[in-house]
Amino acid sequence: MRFEKIEYLPALLLLVIHVLLFFFLLRWKKKTRDRIGDATLVEQLVKNFSPSRFRVKFVLLALAFAAIIIGAANLQEPGGMENVSRRGVDVMFVLDVSKSMLAEDVKPSRLEKAKQLLDRLTDKLDNDRLGLVLFAGRSYLQMPLTTDHGATKMYIRNSSPEVVPTQGTVIGEALRMANTSFNSKERKYKAIVLISDGEDHDPEALQVAKDLADSGVMINTVGIGSPEGSIIIDPATHEEKKDEQGNTVISKLNEAELEQLANATNGRYLRLDNMDDAVITMSQQLDSIEKKSLTDSQFIDFKSYFQWFLAAAVMLLMVEFFLSERRGQLSANAGKGKNDTAKTGLLLAVSLTAGLMGLAPSACFAQTENGLIRSGNRYYKQKQIDASQQQYQQALQQSPENPTANYNMGNARFRKNDFDQAVQSYDASIAKTEDKALKEKGYYNKGVALGKQQKLEESIEAYKNALKLNPSDKEARDNLQKALLEEKKKKQEQEQKNKQDQKDKQDQKDKKDKKDTPKKQDQKDQKNQKNLPDQPKPPVSKLNKQQVEQLLQALQQREKEVQEKMNQNKVKSLTQPDKDW
Repeated sequence: MRFEKIEYLPALLLLVIHVLLFFFLLRWKKKTRDRIGDATLVEQLVKNFSPSRFRVKFVLLALAFAAIIIGAANLQEPGGMENVSRRGVDVMFVLDVSKSMLAEDVKPSRLEKAKQLLDRLTDKLDNDRLGLVLFAGRSYLQMPLTTDHGATKMYIRNSSPEVVPTQGTVIGEALRMANTSFNSKERKYKAIVLISDGEDHDPEALQVAKDLADSGVMINTVGIGSPEGSIIIDPATHEEKKDEQGNTVISKLNEAELEQLANATNGRYLRLDNMDDAVITMSQQLDSIEKKSLTDSQFIDFKSYFQWFLAAAVMLLMVEFFLSERRGQLSANAGKGKNDTAKTGLLLAVSLTAGLMGLAPSACFAQTENGLIRSGNRYYKQKQIDASQQQYQQALQQSPENPTANYNMGNARFRKNDFDQAVQSYDASIAKTEDKALKEKGYYNKGVALGKQQKLEESIEAYKNALKLNPSDKEARDNLQKALLEEKKKKQEQEQKNKQDQKDKQDQKDKKDKKDTPKKQDQKDQKNQKNLPDQPKPPVSKLNKQQVEQLLQALQQREKEVQEKMNQNKVKSLTQPDKDW
């Protein structure tokens, strides 16, 4: 059982005030009786008054008030379990928790960034069974394959080097441990997501990967860290980690090994630079694997009991109104006359009854709206996007300004690659909500959708708005930086293109001018030659044989000198590096 609107329950504290006022009224009545002094007179005045009925009326009012509050909070229970058939694969997360993963060349640290990736990837793999293996110098099966993604997230968040006391990086053993969770009779539907910095080269890892490939396992690897490396702060001493010679350890990303493992199993390697790109790329890679039918049990929509509490409140108020404080009378209106108090009480009861009767349909309406949203969320998790959109649309027809329905509709449209409509839905959610967290998520998702449309300026503005609401959102900050770099690159490419266009136009003009100039000059020369007398022919050179031989020797000597200089330059160039970048 649960309360849908638990924030209404503190209103029950008002009952304390109600009780205090009741005892204050009893005390006031006693003092009034004492001031009159004449006991016989007092007894005559209150002979028809029933103290027990007065207390009963108080209890009825208190119970009615409590029923109204509980009805507004909407007590619910799960409507039962149902078997849900889905198509998915078995995915084992293999996470490196060695001390090298504490390096901070990736903020906040390699390990924390890896945990963030797995947490978000878990949300994407709605229909898949997930498991977790942690490894360092030894490997441990932290969680077998399960559809309980909440438990998966809990184990991922609690992962740390303390879980594995033996330090090192034994990737081969971790892969074998992950493979034991798969069904050995199946040769497909199986995948491993390995996240590591690959710090130590494990000679057995490649052979293990090939064996797993023969069993139908696809290994996808994620490298985290930088090739330049970073120091490691030992959590035990809070000092820089040293090697045996006393030198500061620099942990570097070993991409070569991780790429080999992925290639050996037709998997994919990616380096974790941008979180959004990594989540999308890896989820698409896993989605490409042939899927099998999985059966899972889950709760259907919750059953609400608010209407019973509201009905009880109405009945209690009606009984309280018709119950008289006088002995032998049913109603406060019975007897010879109707006083003003009775009229006021009647009006109050009618007003409360009408209000509660009006509240019940509206509560039913709200519950139907929330039920549609929950139903849409269930379809969304099962990747039945069209069905989820229909549910969200029905919820929006009932309440067009519902921020949650608009936000979820935006997510569904984003999954359908309808980015323009998704932006409109996010804008509607942002405009209609006062929830800071929901508004920040709306701005963030809007930025991603605009980025997909290459609307960089608008995307940058959306990320800035998200960071104003949540300055600690690392992913929004990374995406903002990436969008700014893309915008700068786009502007530079446009400037280069403009310069190249101008240069091409100038070259064409110069080429045309050069082509026209000789032609005009030839025409001019031909025209002038017609008006000139014949020019004398140059005299024929008369050289004897000895002079010709001397001239040839001089030319040969000159050619020899040129050849020697060329050889010298050639030898000199061999000492220069092959690449100058």
